[in-house]
Amino acid sequence: CAEVRGQGLGPVDQCPGSVNVMGAGTAALVATKINMPNVPAGPVKNVDGVVMPEMWGRAYLADQCTDGTYDHNQYVGIPLLGKKFIYTTDVSQAGCGCNAALYLVSMKQNSEVSGCEDYYCDANSVCGVRCDEIDIQEANKFAWHSALHRYDDGNGLAQGFGGWARDMTSAEYGPGAECIDTNSPFKVEVSFPVGNAGRLASMDVRLSQHGKPCDVSFRMDSYSHDAGFEHLSQSLAAGMTPVISYWKASDMLWLDGPGAGGGPCQQDDMACGTAPSFSGFAIEDLEASTLYP
Repeated sequence: CAEVRGQGLGPVDQCPGSVNVMGAGTAALVATKINMPNVPAGPVKNVDGVVMPEMWGRAYLADQCTDGTYDHNQYVGIPLLGKKFIYTTDVSQAGCGCNAALYLVSMKQNSEVSGCEDYYCDANSVCGVRCDEIDIQEANKFAWHSALHRYDDGNGLAQGFGGWARDMTSAEYGPGAECIDTNSPFKVEVSFPVGNAGRLASMDVRLSQHGKPCDVSFRMDSYSHDAGFEHLSQSLAAGMTPVISYWKASDMLWLDGPGAGGGPCQQDDMACGTAPSFSGFAIEDLEASTLYP
């Protein structure tokens, strides 16, 4: 990616407090000090459980945080197979070329320290180590992607709006939109129902906003790089680590560009404003009625 690094990044507090995850207890936040090898990270703020990554900030949920040390055994590994993960996000200041992200990776199981010196891993080997990655949110105020990545599939399978994804429209999602007006915070719910042989049946995403007459939802029930979700089911059952980050690039049209036409951004001007926010975290068991046969 032709990424553009910010200047004058503030100091990173490695242990910016904790957040409550309803249904799972309290989780510590661990902020990385290295965004990519040889590139410093931005700070991550935590105000009363509202997590706000500044540009180039990235943080992980953990059982504990030890300042000066990164230990993959300390990261949470939340088993989300058969569960629903819920939170609220605000992307109102994130324009074209900005990416406010919340995703899951198999960090707790990764014993390679990585080029970021914090055991970070993902499907694109940003820090030199690959692992499974499930993107619940890669978004700005114009675009939204949710994506599945087996460890060896950097491109992954994405749905949402922007680039080539057309599972909603700018009339449904965006500034002033009817269903999700991204000028204000909105709620995210992602479910991982269990199907045949105890495997993942689908990833179901629902975006909703208080006072709006409609919501936006889509279902991802097949993925060619992981037939029957055999591999990702194992990772979800073993427990994955939630990651919160904010970054920008001048070539992020894969997320927010016109695609085949009608996409929200013609160019990525990277007007990223103040930090996005993530709050109100909760995990729920899926009701029996939502489990697919």
